[in-house]
Amino acid sequence: MISAVATSQANLLIVNGRLWPPRPGRTALAVAGESIVALGTDAEIRELAAPGARVLDAAGGTVIPAFNDAHVHFLSGSRSLSGLDLFGALDLAAVRAAIEAFLAGGKAGPWLVGRGWQYAAFPGGMPALELLDRACPERPAYLEAYDGHTAWVNSPALRLAGASGEALRTGILKEAAMATVERVLPAPTFEEDLAALRRGMAVASARGVGSVQEAGAGQDQRALYQALRERGHLTLRMRLGFDLPPGLTAAAWEQRLDEYAESSVGLDGRWLSGGILKAFADGVIESRTAAMLRPYEGVESLGEPNWDWSELRRAVVEAQRRGWQVQVHAIGDAAVRAALDAFEAAAAERPPVALRHRVEHVETISAADLPRFGRLGVIASMQPSHAEPGRNLREAWAPRLGAERAGRGWAWGSILRTGGRLAFGSDWPVVPLDPGHALHVAVHRTTAAGEPAGGWLPGERVTLPEALSAHTEGSAYAERAEAWKGSLRPGQVADLALLGEDLSRPGLELPALKIRATVVGGRVVYEEGGPAS
Repeated sequence: MISAVATSQANLLIVNGRLWPPRPGRTALAVAGESIVALGTDAEIRELAAPGARVLDAAGGTVIPAFNDAHVHFLSGSRSLSGLDLFGALDLAAVRAAIEAFLAGGKAGPWLVGRGWQYAAFPGGMPALELLDRACPERPAYLEAYDGHTAWVNSPALRLAGASGEALRTGILKEAAMATVERVLPAPTFEEDLAALRRGMAVASARGVGSVQEAGAGQDQRALYQALRERGHLTLRMRLGFDLPPGLTAAAWEQRLDEYAESSVGLDGRWLSGGILKAFADGVIESRTAAMLRPYEGVESLGEPNWDWSELRRAVVEAQRRGWQVQVHAIGDAAVRAALDAFEAAAAERPPVALRHRVEHVETISAADLPRFGRLGVIASMQPSHAEPGRNLREAWAPRLGAERAGRGWAWGSILRTGGRLAFGSDWPVVPLDPGHALHVAVHRTTAAGEPAGGWLPGERVTLPEALSAHTEGSAYAERAEAWKGSLRPGQVADLALLGEDLSRPGLELPALKIRATVVGGRVVYEEGGPAS
């Protein structure tokens, strides 16, 4: 039986598919304008076609809500598409070859800029200044680690920046010290950034992504996305997170929130929105800057928290009082606890009304804190591809924690079972923007090649329906938008991905998941084998 909100004729039909979640008699849907208006059989939906309506044949593949990336650095990822990509270089020889090939190809500008190197590629977990000086001796070089929390720079770059101290010996800058060189990097023009974002949106559309949530610095990016929207070039929905920095006085924080409120006017739409603040509680485990409850293995260090935890609580309480949702980057177990403590304190001051505060990443967590997500109504915003049990996890991440703490790595299964809500994303460009890979790691806890057999920490696996929900409706819930997007039902916006596979087929290879078409707001923005319309 047809399920519809209207009987008016539709301008876009998708037929011969398997709508998600599977139900008998649902093989097709109809779109009028930007919205889904009906679900039903092929015959029922074809009757709703307006003259000249476009018909997409799903060819037996599954039709799902478009992926919603709950945590992404989209401008950074888009810019990185034109730089050196070291993500797949897993040892010294591969790193050297990638740098040499990029320079030989004439792709570098006045600076060699790139990202993606992994700690495990280098003896001791960090690259050496001498290696980059030999590979790029003349022009300055700035290469970010895959996680964006460490920079590897050469001597020309250090001289230009007027750097001093340890960096002159190592060529390594961690966390806030990265700004030493970042401030002298050539800045892209406005039009160059627009061109980069158009390339990034093309990548997202080809991956079935219809919405992304920018995790920080949104206050500096609004004009870019407004320009894309005004020019008719915006092909995905963007939520901008504004920065919540430490070190502000109470008066300065009040002024900052006033400025944010003023700049948020007009950001309440369905294509470009705001309403959320982003705080960095700590760094990352590989560089031992994530904040831990107990010292790292073999060293007397608890990491490098970015906040005094009492200050974080005060900032979250004030932000909630002003109606802001807050997301906190928290990777170490101490940072995760501090974020949950801050949200609990805010709730005690004034119970939040559907603010749905969030902890981002949650790479390791104390067992005592697992049920607090469900109890407090806090969302665990996690990026499954980070947990791929490859060389970086085995050789750089886990040894710094030890077996006991590593055994609670990326515990999305436990969070879900104890009543928490999950939202999945990529953290692009930290890892590639690839929902199929993310689903694979969430469901199997193995590398794309299927290692280790049986999965790493298999008790933390989730089912495919649970993983897909976290990457669609769960992410919409995390941005308080599930009433109008994130699922296939009449009245929801027509943000859809047509997969080349039947998701119910046994043995499905999720890393090879094929996107046949992507629809955002009723518009086909990607179609395999042809131009977008």
